[in-house]
Amino acid sequence: MSKADMRDAFFERLVEAAREDERIIVLSADHGAFALEKFQEEMPDRYFNVGIAEQNMVGVAAGLASSGKIVFIYGITPFVSLRVLEQLTLDVAAMELPVNVISVGAGFTYSTDGPTHQGLQDVAAVSTIPGMTILNSSDPIITRAFVDFAIKSGKPNYIRIEKEKLENFERKESLRDAMILGYSNIRNKDSRILIISTGLLSNTSLEVSKHFEENLSINLDVIDLHRIRPINEMLYKELNKYDFLFVLEEAYKSTIASDLLTIINDKGIKIKLYTLDAGNKFHFDAAGRNEISKIVKLDQENIINVIINSMKK
Repeated sequence: MSKADMRDAFFERLVEAAREDERIIVLSADHGAFALEKFQEEMPDRYFNVGIAEQNMVGVAAGLASSGKIVFIYGITPFVSLRVLEQLTLDVAAMELPVNVISVGAGFTYSTDGPTHQGLQDVAAVSTIPGMTILNSSDPIITRAFVDFAIKSGKPNYIRIEKEKLENFERKESLRDAMILGYSNIRNKDSRILIISTGLLSNTSLEVSKHFEENLSINLDVIDLHRIRPINEMLYKELNKYDFLFVLEEAYKSTIASDLLTIINDKGIKIKLYTLDAGNKFHFDAAGRNEISKIVKLDQENIINVIINSMKK
């Protein structure tokens, strides 16, 4: 199965949609992508590079959206989340405007650039904004589907796009049902052990599950959570089938685990929850994403060890 660049998957679909819908406009904070150049070349009157001025970009987007446009704004994760949190809250979400934030650089994508560029706080921050849907790409097909979801929603969306080249998952659900649910069963073996992950870590989780089956004759189910907010209540019903839950998120502190723990306690679900995240430490290491994943123990080997040790308790 061939791999596809996640940014290209998103922008190629956006170009297709924009050819049919003249309301679609793209704003960039001086950040590019190969497929985005196609948009600029074909529709130069609907593409604007506002420069390194993300707060201004959100204000411009809000103005365009209030005049009937469907706006997509694009930039590196910390700069289109933390830096513009006030503008997203008041200019966009409070007005319920169709502004879609395309955020690239989740987790340790830009690992060598240090904490200024690492996307480890954006989900927690954007989660505080009422009415903001948060989507997180995990494979090319779901990333393309985000474009249509955003256009049809008519409301604010925060869309995290992986920079990696990834393969499509084999889902238990159809793509249509997966988009309605906000999650996908990407490994379903009727196990009593479940991993819930998102983004690139869902690919890691899938490999971890395969390792357990092939080397230890133990089945692990894996759910890819591609809509982090709001979480569909159907997911809570799924939890009743399991004894152990491992939540993986490339963040300082897992927002997903916190949300699930609240529901588990409120609904009295009997399940042991374990969280694997990036921990509460800034990382200035001049290392790639794989190397830093090992440092924070979000690599495949450590995840396997954590699961094994947790089940022994």
